[in-house]
Order: sequence, then C-alpha cells, then structure tokens
Amino acid sequence: MIHNEASYEAAIQRNIRINANKTRTDKWLATEDGRRANAFLWSLDEFQSSYREDGSFKALHPVVKVTIGDFYDKMRSSVNEWGALTEGQTKAVLAMIERGEARVAEREEAMKAKADRSGWIGNVGERMVFTLTIQMVISMEGQYGYSYLHVTEADDGNTVIYKGTNCLGERGDKVTVKATVKEHDIRDGVKQTKISRPKGV
Repeated sequence: MIHNEASYEAAIQRNIRINANKTRTDKWLATEDGRRANAFLWSLDEFQSSYREDGSFKALHPVVKVTIGDFYDKMRSSVNEWGALTEGQTKAVLAMIERGEARVAEREEAMKAKADRSGWIGNVGERMVFTLTIQMVISMEGQYGYSYLHVTEADDGNTVIYKGTNCLGERGDKVTVKATVKEHDIRDGVKQTKISRPKGV
C-alpha cells in the first residue's frame, strides 16, 4: 500500500534521473573527448593541480587557471546535473582548453624572454636612487600592523621588490626613491633586486 503517492512518484522520477545520468556519464567518458573535457573541468590527470614537496597545495594547473570563469563553472554544473556534457558543450570545452594552452605557452615564452634579459641592480648594501613603476601592491596585516609587498619595474626593465611598512603608491604609479640594495634574488628564472628603507626623493 502506498501512503504518499506524490512522494512515491517523486522517488521513481529521481531514480530514473540517476540511472539516466549514469548512462550518460558512462557513454561520455567512453570517448577521448569526453575524458579530456571531464579531466579539465575537475582538474584530473594532465590538468592536476600542482603541489609543493611537503604535499601542501601550490596552484591550479596553468591551463585551468587562465580559463576558469563563468563558462567553466557552468559546464561543471551541467556535468553535476546531467552526468555529462552535450556534444556541442564538449567541443566548446575542448576549444577552451586549446585557447588556454595557447595563452599559457605565450606567457611562458614572455617569462623566458624576461628571464633572459633580466639583471640585478647595484651591489648588496649599496644605497642608491631608483625610479620605479609599480606593477603590483599586496597589503598584509600582521600583529604589528600593515606591511606592503611591492613588485616594481625599474626604467631599465629589471624587477625591484620592496616589502615593508611604507606604501610607495598604487599600481601604475611611477615613484623615485632612495633605498638600500638588500638582496639579489631569482624567482621563476627572473633576477630580482630587493630593496629596503626606501625614502622618496
């Protein structure tokens, strides 16, 4: 005897949807395009996120990182709801992967070119004048208040980093400061000059 006919009918429809989704998923993942699109949307296999040696999370896969957005989220929702993407959606995701791979390749090429032409400025311990264009400022709150990480570019194109309690300006600002060369460093193959105690001149 059925006590609640509406609930019984809803349960039947739910089971039908679950079985249909499983069938769609199996069929989709049986194709190479489906497997690649699925791996991309869920960061699996070749699109796996990267991790540090200690096992902690480092970053999204570069291709996922440059393509992630509303369409990416919408395609993930479609897989969740229907178990698979349509043929047209799969093609759109594969095209997005191609565009993402092209963007990553361009960025890597640009980074390599920057690394090849990068150099250090001055000598460690030397106090000198720098004219800098601010590329990025990140503010950080600690137990002693705010500090700021500045990524800047000198007139000769070399990278200069300042981290301290002075805020030198905002992104796009050009500033001239007298500062001490604190350290010569390399990040992602690019030579960086780290400075301390900057004062406007």
